[in-house]
Amino acid sequence: MPKPSIPAHPNGEMMKAVCFTSYGEGSDALSVQSIPKPFVEKSDEVLIKVHAAALNPIDKSRLKGDLAMLLPEQYDTSVLGYDVSGIVEQVGNDASTSFAIGDEVFVRLAGMKYGAIAEYVVCTVPEIAKKPSNISFSEAAAVPLAGLTALQLLRYGGVKEGSKVFIPGGAGGVGSIGIQIAKKMLKASYVCTTASPGAGTDICNSAGADRIIDYRTDDFVEVLKGEDFDMAFDTMNEADKFGGLIKEGGKVISISGNPSIQAIMDIMPNPPLAVRFFMFLLRNRKAEKAASRAGASWEYKFMHPSGKDLTEIAEYLESGEIKPFIDTEVSMDDFKVAVDKLLSGRSKGKCIIKVV
Repeated sequence: MPKPSIPAHPNGEMMKAVCFTSYGEGSDALSVQSIPKPFVEKSDEVLIKVHAAALNPIDKSRLKGDLAMLLPEQYDTSVLGYDVSGIVEQVGNDASTSFAIGDEVFVRLAGMKYGAIAEYVVCTVPEIAKKPSNISFSEAAAVPLAGLTALQLLRYGGVKEGSKVFIPGGAGGVGSIGIQIAKKMLKASYVCTTASPGAGTDICNSAGADRIIDYRTDDFVEVLKGEDFDMAFDTMNEADKFGGLIKEGGKVISISGNPSIQAIMDIMPNPPLAVRFFMFLLRNRKAEKAASRAGASWEYKFMHPSGKDLTEIAEYLESGEIKPFIDTEVSMDDFKVAVDKLLSGRSKGKCIIKVV
C-alpha cells in the first residue's frame, strides 16, 4: 500500500531538507528536496528554525531499511536525522510556558514524522532543552542522541561514584561523550576504553579516559582479563567478549547489535508476533551466556528522548566539563561529504550538517 505524502503546510510554505524516497546503501539514495514546511498543530509543540543537525549510526541503519520492521517510515518522502539545534520560531499555547520565540535550543527528535536535516522541525516540549550559550549550534547538535544514550544507559548500568567502567570505542560519538559523563557527571573512578593511535587516542585522552588500549595491537579480551569492571558499555557489538572482564554482579549494557525482545517492547509495547519471532531468533545468545558465566547480567537498551536529561547535560556543557568532538562540518548542499564519512565508519567525533 503506498505511503501518504507529507502533509501540506496550511499556507503552502515549503522548505529544503535532505530526504530519501527509497532505501539505499549510500549517500546517493539521498537528495536535497523541497518539501512542505512543518507547522505547530498541537498546544505542546514548538517550531524550530534549524541551524545545525548531526548524523548518528542509526541514520545509516534507517537509510538501509534495517529499521523498517520496527519503525516504518510514515510518508513517501523521509527526512534523515534525529539531532538538531536551532532557534524557536513558534510555540503552541501550552509550550509557551516553557519556551519563547528566540530561545536557542537543542533536541533529539522523537518519532519519525520529520527528520533533523531540514530548515525547520517541529517537536514537543518534553524533548527540548535550552542550548548552553557558550557553545555553537554545531556543538549543540552533536550532543543529544549520543549524550542521552550515554547518560541514561550508564545510569541504568549502575555507574556511580567510585565505579570502574569499560567503554570501548572511545573516539566514537557515544564513546567520547560517555567517557566524560561517566567521569564528570556520574563520578566513576576509573574508565577504560579502546581506540586507534593518533586522533582517536587524542580524543580519548581529552575526554578523560584513565586507560586507552590500542585495538590495533592489543586484544582487550586478554589485556583486561580479570579486571572486574562494575559495568561494561557495549558500543561496538562486542558484548560476547566481556565475560572475562566484568565482575560478578556487574552489568553489561549493549546499544549495538541485535536488540533483545524486551528492548523492543520498551519502545513498542505490543510488537507484532512476526517481530517477536524474528527478534527471538536473532537474540544475542553469546552475550547472554558470556555475562551469565561471569555471574553478571546482560541487557540491550534503547535511549529515550528527554529534554530533562538533556538539560542536565547542558549544565556540564556550560561549565566546560563536557565537550563534544566534531569530525566533519559541512553545509546542507555538501551533505554527502558528512554522510559518506559516517558510512565509512572512520569518523572521529560527530559529523555535522550546518543548515544556517
